[in-house]
Amino acid sequence: MASSHGHIAMWRVAAPQINHFVKVGWQVSPRTNPAVARLRLRNALRSARDSSDLTQEQVAESLDWSLSKVIRMENGSVRMTVTDVKALMQLYGIQDPSEVSQMESLARTARERTWWKEAGANASKLSTYIGLEDGASELRFYQLLVIPGLLQTEAYARSVLLASHVTSPDNAENLIAIRMRRQQEVLDRPDPPQIQVVLDEGTLYRTNGDAHTQREQLRHLIHLGSRDNIHVQVLPFHAGLHVLEPAFVVMSFPYGADFDVVYLEFSNNSPTAQDMGEVLDREETIAPYREAFDRLTSAALSKADSLAFIARAAEDLRTGPAGADPPRRAAAAVVREPLRQRSAAVAAE
Repeated sequence: MASSHGHIAMWRVAAPQINHFVKVGWQVSPRTNPAVARLRLRNALRSARDSSDLTQEQVAESLDWSLSKVIRMENGSVRMTVTDVKALMQLYGIQDPSEVSQMESLARTARERTWWKEAGANASKLSTYIGLEDGASELRFYQLLVIPGLLQTEAYARSVLLASHVTSPDNAENLIAIRMRRQQEVLDRPDPPQIQVVLDEGTLYRTNGDAHTQREQLRHLIHLGSRDNIHVQVLPFHAGLHVLEPAFVVMSFPYGADFDVVYLEFSNNSPTAQDMGEVLDREETIAPYREAFDRLTSAALSKADSLAFIARAAEDLRTGPAGADPPRRAAAAVVREPLRQRSAAVAAE
């Protein structure tokens, strides 16, 4: 391994640049959970490798690791040990004691057990999503099909899970309990995230369960949308087509835009339907979704007009003929209704 030692000495020339990267936004915050810790670790170590002009093959050769191990560490599919992190820091020339301590702390946090694992959310993609959601400072949702899980009522969540046939009725109850706990942990915490939601008009009229369940869900959406940190917008049918992806979430964290991720809810690279989804964490794949969300918010109704639109949809569910599709009012007619009057009427019932 003499040649490897020689390579290490040469590669450490880039250490000042690497150390500067590690210092930026790397204090361990109270919102750092295992999923967020793994995200921060792999971003930092991947950037450190890029800055040192090392390939994954060179890293694997120098540390006598398999190439697949390096790849899996950088894409987050395997948990890193403190020993692994120390070896990589030595190779990349990261020697400052405070930086080493921060990285080791993240490596330990990344291996901790979480409440959602204890509750039975063991599927890897679901677990990762819950952790990222729990640690995010901003969440931007687009949904074409259903109300986002974080904003669902228990009855609506049950209807969605059972109708999708992705799990058994018994397991569905466990997933519902986890979803309700997620809402408590994220929405009711002292520092809740900023939440922006763009809902296709079809999500309001696509009845899940029965009309009562759908109507209660819309009333709940109006209630949540009145919070200062939750911004709900409706994309009416007449606004046209702006994205082809049926659902995605852009997640931001209090460490800068370099740590943003995108979650594609209906991407399924898993052999099990219960573990759908894909996390994108590279800027070149994230940027198009940020741009798409900006287009969606520009085309959608304003927050006030959207809440009035949702109130009208809820009223349609009450007054429409039994067994018939709820009547759809044109958005232009809906936005003429006073927001306060319509929202208050629905919420009071």
